[in-house]
Parts: sequence; C-alpha cells; structure tokens
Amino acid sequence: MTPPDAGNAAAAADVPPHFELLRDASGFGGLVGPLYIRKPRDGRTFAWGFRVADKHLNIGGIVHGGMLVTFADQCLGALAFFAAGKQPSSTVDLAASFVAPGRPGDWIECTGAVSRVTRELVFVTGRVTADDRTLVELKGIWKRLDRWLGEKPSKSPR
Repeated sequence: MTPPDAGNAAAAADVPPHFELLRDASGFGGLVGPLYIRKPRDGRTFAWGFRVADKHLNIGGIVHGGMLVTFADQCLGALAFFAAGKQPSSTVDLAASFVAPGRPGDWIECTGAVSRVTRELVFVTGRVTADDRTLVELKGIWKRLDRWLGEKPSKSPR
C-alpha cells in the first residue's frame, strides 16, 4: 500500500532554487501543501510555489480551481500582512479570472503587488503562473484587524 503522502514527497523533491519549504503551514494550509516561498530579494516582492501532486487535481485531470484560489489567497494574504506592517488581516473579496489550466507535475507560482493600503483595507493584485503560462489573474481586498480572528484580546478593554 502506498502512503497517502508519497506523491507529495516526490513533488517536494523537485523544487526550484531559492524556494524554501513554508514551515509554519498548519491547519488548512498544511492540507493543500507542501507550499514553498521564495523570500524577497529586493525586500518587497516574494513568490509562493507548489509542485502539482495528484491531490491537487480535479476529475478532469487538471489542477482544481479551488486549489489555485486557495493557494493565491494564502500568498496574497501574506503580502497584505506585510504591507500592513505585519498587522493581521482577513480576505473580504477575492476575484479570480481563470485563464489556463494547471497540469500534473507543473511548478506553480503566485506573485502579487499591493496597489493601495488604507487605514482599514489592503488592495492587492496577483497572478498564478506555471512556466510562462498565466493560469489565474486576481484582485483582492483584505481587511486589517486588531488581532487574528479567534484570538482573545491580550488585555481587558477598560
């Protein structure tokens, strides 16, 4: 019997240079991984990536659109987090335009840019690619939060 993560181990072995395993991927993020990050070279831009495994495919044999949007939401959400000075945020809107399919074995990357930061919101655009193919184009808005949802306040509000 093949272990359930055998395909992921093989996929993890084929990661482009400069990408490192995202070690703190827990909860939902841990289910869709392994995910990788290329840290900023210029202090502003970074990329996330993953190698397509069987668990990422839909019944048609291409990467499930939900996987691509989940992946982009995590990447662009991290971008919003850093753009807001490491302030927690939550996705309030994420529009995705699917352009081309992801295929088995593809190395898929997500990159993004912050278009505006206000007192309450962060506006981000992004792109998911495989090789030179654009798979998804995205626009999103993240709400800046006082703390992570589900986290109790550190002090009593008096």
